[in-house]
Amino acid sequence: MKRRSRSQTIPDYVDTLDGFRAIATFLVLIFHYWQQSWVSMVLTLGPVSIDFTPIVSIGSLGVELLFVLSGFCLYYPFAMHPERRLHPGQYAYKRMVRILPTYFLCVIIASVYQIGRMDPATLREQFIGNMTLTQMSTPALAYNQLNGVLWSIAIEVQFYLIFPFLLKLFRKKPYWVMLGAFLIGETWRWYLREIDHSQINWLMNQLPGMIDVFVGGMLAAHVVAQLKRSLSDEQKQSFAPAFTLATLMFIMVYILVTMYIYPLRYNDVPDNLSRLQMHTRKFVVIAFGGAVACSVLSCRWLRRTLGNPLTRFVSAISYQVYMWHMWIALRLKDFRIPAYATERPMDDPAWRFPYLMLSLILSLIAAILMTYCVEQPVSRLLLKRVPRWARPRRASRKRLEDSHD
Repeated sequence: MKRRSRSQTIPDYVDTLDGFRAIATFLVLIFHYWQQSWVSMVLTLGPVSIDFTPIVSIGSLGVELLFVLSGFCLYYPFAMHPERRLHPGQYAYKRMVRILPTYFLCVIIASVYQIGRMDPATLREQFIGNMTLTQMSTPALAYNQLNGVLWSIAIEVQFYLIFPFLLKLFRKKPYWVMLGAFLIGETWRWYLREIDHSQINWLMNQLPGMIDVFVGGMLAAHVVAQLKRSLSDEQKQSFAPAFTLATLMFIMVYILVTMYIYPLRYNDVPDNLSRLQMHTRKFVVIAFGGAVACSVLSCRWLRRTLGNPLTRFVSAISYQVYMWHMWIALRLKDFRIPAYATERPMDDPAWRFPYLMLSLILSLIAAILMTYCVEQPVSRLLLKRVPRWARPRRASRKRLEDSHD
């Protein structure tokens, strides 16, 4: 019996997205581990040495790739099926089931750990802010003392809230909506150019400064759907090398952005890295959106490179890897694991690589357990018991009567 591929069993499944999600997660993960350990990112193969520090040190841009993928995945089913309508209750319930149960669990565990370690009033504020997903409302909450990566979950949820309204506009005028989102993002970033640097990290990552990243993913989905409908199978096959080359060129744009930022990241003013990331965000959106869109129609070898069992596995656990990796890495430091011989662990060269590997292994173990023992079972259970308000409405009596006529 011939085994059916994932693309044949899951509607609107795009295999290359697994690869990009794995890449984005790895960029963020290795960036944080590099920050905490100062481990060398120079790969030496005989007489050849390759320095990956410029890419690793700007790995926080992986969050923006995740936002592009979020916009793509939300809009792609509607782009492929123009007749499809969004049921607000069903949409909201599926989003909540997907992200909130393990998110709340993460906040609770991180909060319990801080009992006796953090000032009670601060802990209470941090707990309430994270549990209500309002941690980006003030700088004190945004610089999260429970788990520093959770700010992006709040921004993601904000986008989920406005997506139904964006969907209506985007279906009618996709390019105008993209232009509008770009103008909002650029206006926000222009306003922040001369602002007090102590607030730059909090303000640059607010939704107005990220809206064009999400909408860029939606536009990529729109372009892919248009091409799939307009090109015949023969044309798709003949254009595949061109789409493959375009994918690689868009990836090169991202690499060039990191090469531009790297030597300037600590120049002139504090938090200059944040300013550079903010100013180059539009190019990152073009790079990520273009690469994601072109990869869908690329050659088979590239699609298999991005969409294979390994990347599917990493993609499946990516949400839990993202939520837990930084928290685990910091707890290892708290307990001096591995042991280090200097006042600061980063100053001990013998400590760096073992710390990185232990952080990586424990993060993967935690992510696997959380994904397959908590996230997926809870999701299946909740999706079997859909509340009445989250069920699609039945056709009205008049519509039924019309159909009988």
